[in-house]
Amino acid sequence: MDFAKVKHALLSDADGKVMKAFGVYREDKQIANRSYFIIDKEGIVRYKHVPTSGNPKYLLPTETLLNEVKKVNRGS
Repeated sequence: MDFAKVKHALLSDADGKVMKAFGVYREDKQIANRSYFIIDKEGIVRYKHVPTSGNPKYLLPTETLLNEVKKVNRGS
């Protein structure tokens, strides 16, 4: 089933290693801050957005993220 029609790899970080490595893990609440990273095929972070709050008004729209993916794919 092609549930979300996502053609890019997504990460599940059950043990929290990636959250800690990227500096978004909140030890006090044992959760990660909502954050967005786009990593290219060479493993280089090409886009990063870490809102200062988990408030929904600070979350990025899907269209914004897809536009950033397109930029990375074009090499911009």
